[in-house]
Formats: sequence, C-alpha cells, structure tokens
Amino acid sequence: MHASYDGRACDSMKRKLPIGGASITAPRENEAKLRDALIELGVGDAFDDSAVHELWFEIGRIYGAWLSEQEAAEVSPVAKALRSTARNLLDAAAVLSGLETGPRTHVEIEATRHTATILALDPSVGSFDRAKELIIAFREEAARIGHTCMVAYADLNQKALNEGRAPMRWYDDFTALLLKLAEKAGVEPSLGKDRTTRARTGWLFEAAQALEAFLDPYMRSPSAEACGKRLERSKMRLAKAHRQNPSSG
Repeated sequence: MHASYDGRACDSMKRKLPIGGASITAPRENEAKLRDALIELGVGDAFDDSAVHELWFEIGRIYGAWLSEQEAAEVSPVAKALRSTARNLLDAAAVLSGLETGPRTHVEIEATRHTATILALDPSVGSFDRAKELIIAFREEAARIGHTCMVAYADLNQKALNEGRAPMRWYDDFTALLLKLAEKAGVEPSLGKDRTTRARTGWLFEAAQALEAFLDPYMRSPSAEACGKRLERSKMRLAKAHRQNPSSG
C-alpha cells in the first residue's frame, strides 16, 4: 500500500499512521510474520499486537522513504510506468485484504466484502465462497507482480543510487529502528565479526537479516557481509548526527 495521508484522515488511517503526512509502502511480509520474527530474535515479549502493528507500519514508512529516493532519480517513462503499475497492484492487494487474518481496517473489510458480494453475482463465479477464493488468489498474484514491478522500476534507477555515489539514507532509518527495538526490549544491539571465520555476528546483525525480509527484495543486502557493512556505515552516520545535534536523540 503506497499513499500519503494528512491530518484529516479517518480514525482507522490515523491508527496506521500516527505521524501525519507520512508515506508508506506495504512491507513484503504480513504482521503475523513480523511477530514470528520478533520471537525468533528473542524480543517477542516486549511487543503486544498494537506494538507489532505500529512496527509494521514503521517498516512501511522506511519502504516509502526508499521509494522516494527512487523517484528522485527517476530516469525514463518506462520507470514511471513500472512504478505506477507497482503502486496500483500493491494498493489493490492491500485494499482487498479484508479476508486475511490479523488487524484489518474497516475500509479493507468492507471493500473486500462488497467486492466478493458483487463478484458472486457473475454466473461464471456462482457463489460468495468462490468469489472469496478468487479475491484471495488475485491478492497473491497482484502482490507478487506488484513487488516485481517495483524491483524492475528500481533496477532502472540503480546507477543513480548505488552505494558508491550516495549514502543509503533510508538504511540509516532502518538501522535506527533496529536500535530502537533493542532499547525497547532491553537487549544489547551488538555488531561484530568472528575472528576466525570472519562471519558477521551480533543481535543487530541478526535483527537486520530478519527484518530485511519485510523490505522489497531489491532493498535487501546482497550478502551477509554487505549487511554488516551497511549497518556499520549507518551507525557511524547516526552517531555523527547525534553528536552534531544531541537534542535529537
């Protein structure tokens, strides 16, 4: 789901986006998977359903920040077409999610119900249950193709946004979110490297590996080592920003 909401949005939208004007894109995995990831990281007890819900949308905000970087460097009509197609498909998949488990908004539930009711009137469908099956199947394919279009769109803009030419500011936000999770759960956000195997280690690294799964495939670190380097660079930039403006921490 990709949209911008202002302070006049309805209450259900405000619950999703506590900060007015935020831009989000629905994470790759759902909230149930996010809860499972937190449990695997040993911090599940620190997050109730509401906190998981807010975290899921915070990841969506970071996804939206990445998309903004992509838009800033947009290079062709093909990129625009892919971005538009991705947004439309992901929006459709999000709106028609009223049959899914987990927290759902009134809009999602009612939009899905009305769509299924009308679809059931089609003689080739024939029943409400069959209509629901078709909607679920459509959602899965729309989400899959939508994310694929997003990857293709980002690929066209890669040269303008590679790490060698510009810092990955959205990854700084992602790292800051991981540090916030560690603080909330009371765990040490360690980040290191095994002296013998040279493999990346530490809770912060494990958390990044787990939660990158909720980002678009194109956003994820291409390797464990790349993930460790991203975290190190982001931590340095965050520390520098904090030294320059301590009141922001």
